[in-house]
Amino acid sequence: MGVAITLAIVTNVQAAIVHRTVNLPIPTNQYGLWLNVENGATTTTSNGPAGWDFNIYTSGAYASGPAAGGANIVLYTGSTNGAGFMRYPGTVGGTPPKLPVGTTVASYGSFGAGTATFGAQEGAWKLNDSNLVGFRFKGADGLTRHGWARVVVGATSTDRILSDYAFESTPDLCVACGATGGAPPSNCASAPPYDPCAATLFACTVGENLPIFNVTTTVSLDLSSCGGAGFVLHRANWYPFDVPATGLYLISLCGNATDTRLAVLDACSPSAGVVACNDDFCTAAAAVTVQGTAGQRLWIVAGTASATSGAPTFLPVSIAPPYDPCGQAPLIASGTTAVPTSSAVPALDMTGHCNSGSVHEPIIHKANYAKWIAPSSGYFAFGVCPATTNVHVAVMTECADPSSVIACSYDRCPASSGARVGFWAIGGTTYTLAYGVVDPIFAQPTVTNLTIDAEPPPPDPCGTDLEVAVLGLQSIRIDMDFPDLSMVGTPCTYANGQQKLFYPTFFRFTAPATGLYSMGNCSDTDPHFWGIYDLRLAVMTTCGDVSTLLACDDNGCNGNVPPWTSRITDLALTAGQTVYIAIAGGDVAAPGPFAFELSLDHVTACTGDLDANGVIDGADLGSMLSAWGPCGTSGCVADGDGSGSVDGADLGILLSAWGPCAP
Repeated sequence: MGVAITLAIVTNVQAAIVHRTVNLPIPTNQYGLWLNVENGATTTTSNGPAGWDFNIYTSGAYASGPAAGGANIVLYTGSTNGAGFMRYPGTVGGTPPKLPVGTTVASYGSFGAGTATFGAQEGAWKLNDSNLVGFRFKGADGLTRHGWARVVVGATSTDRILSDYAFESTPDLCVACGATGGAPPSNCASAPPYDPCAATLFACTVGENLPIFNVTTTVSLDLSSCGGAGFVLHRANWYPFDVPATGLYLISLCGNATDTRLAVLDACSPSAGVVACNDDFCTAAAAVTVQGTAGQRLWIVAGTASATSGAPTFLPVSIAPPYDPCGQAPLIASGTTAVPTSSAVPALDMTGHCNSGSVHEPIIHKANYAKWIAPSSGYFAFGVCPATTNVHVAVMTECADPSSVIACSYDRCPASSGARVGFWAIGGTTYTLAYGVVDPIFAQPTVTNLTIDAEPPPPDPCGTDLEVAVLGLQSIRIDMDFPDLSMVGTPCTYANGQQKLFYPTFFRFTAPATGLYSMGNCSDTDPHFWGIYDLRLAVMTTCGDVSTLLACDDNGCNGNVPPWTSRITDLALTAGQTVYIAIAGGDVAAPGPFAFELSLDHVTACTGDLDANGVIDGADLGSMLSAWGPCGTSGCVADGDGSGSVDGADLGILLSAWGPCAP
């Protein structure tokens, strides 16, 4: 049997609102405080008063929250009596929140019960504060009424009282949270439309924000001009952000597991200027990097990928403080150094200055920088090896200046996704080392290990590493450590990419006969369009000297379409002539192996070349001597002057042309 508590209750009846100031302590036990809203009866034992509507109690100690070891605040309702606490407007789930003053408590709201949540998120309860909750209940007449209650919480959650409460005596009429009289709100019948520019919107600040995500709005924002056709933010939620200081900010929804999209606008209007937009920056969530000016108000707009996509109750919006990637670039020494890595940084676009291949763009996304002073002149290698994701690195002389890039690379670490690049350094010179990811959706680690060390010079493709080519089909995989060879200023012009041979491997070839030769990898196919068979060819008379160029080709097999294979035809060579064939990648992502075929398509004979092998030699002399004398009725090949006899005149012709036939 419950014990009723008799208190002096101050009741103010004005208009239709019944307001009661009660100042009732809420015990921190499993019984708590029971209340019959309509008649004001309360108990603090195991049974509530007759017709009770809600019960505020403690279910046990908990290890986190407003104070370690503090007590939670459970808001329980007589659900069979139609009672319930109103959830935050725009939500359909979650625990009873702290509502802003003036919030309309109406029948169209979502009602439930649960444990009060303390924290920084929108609608969270606060210590040392008055916390307003909305509720509904059924009166003795069985009709539903709406009201609000104020729970004052002190320095810990164990210090709490029910300060006052009020309800609208007219059934089904709405009431404004905190109102003790006056006319009811004008929006009792239906929820007001979502106002993206309302002054009461949750304002985001630098740090971690947890605003409510309004799932009831059907307003969408079409940003096809920013993210491409179909880039729509469904159920768009707007949050203002007042920029505290000029700088670069990373605004991220990555703490959210649902499929969200993000845009930042320069005003609260669907037609406002788009500062940035993104989809799927970190798996299904979004993030953008924006430049803000002190005092500027930006509008963060978050939405779902579709009108039916799942949405969170709270949307984690993280805003990283401004970060200057060049001004804060650490100075590192040779060896391996662990450096902090930021994702709140722009990309480094090296288009035209660094060809990263056909698989990835020549862009370092989320580019971070470090400084390094060369201890001496020599060959060094810089890299991030190993790495957990595909990395892109570059070496430059000026921070964030793509025109100063002297070397770049990606995916060049053995058995790793990391990257490494070699370059020639001048002692005492300061270099900027850039590192980042090859795709903006990849996450950056918080710490990256950078390694830079002296290394032996790269192999010499025209020295000890010179290969030998032979006639026929051969599989060739080129060495990606060989230096590139510029073709600028030569007759060889490539339609795509940079005018260079990427890490060419040189092959020495000596023509066995005078004639026309062809070479290439036209038999290679590339069903996956990976670009690894993208071949460039060049033939020169001196290894590595483009001024001695005889022929070149890029993409000649298929008319400059995939798989970008190449061939050279009708190359005239003299028997015994030595040339150097450069087999190179069309970009840094084309190491082969190439199905390279070298063939002699047509032998060129000459007077005196009796066996038509392209050279006049001892075999031809022997054939002439064996045919010495008058020719038969069918003639004879050794009769060079057509006199009808093989004699001294023919011998003179043969000896004067001794050696390879002229092409």
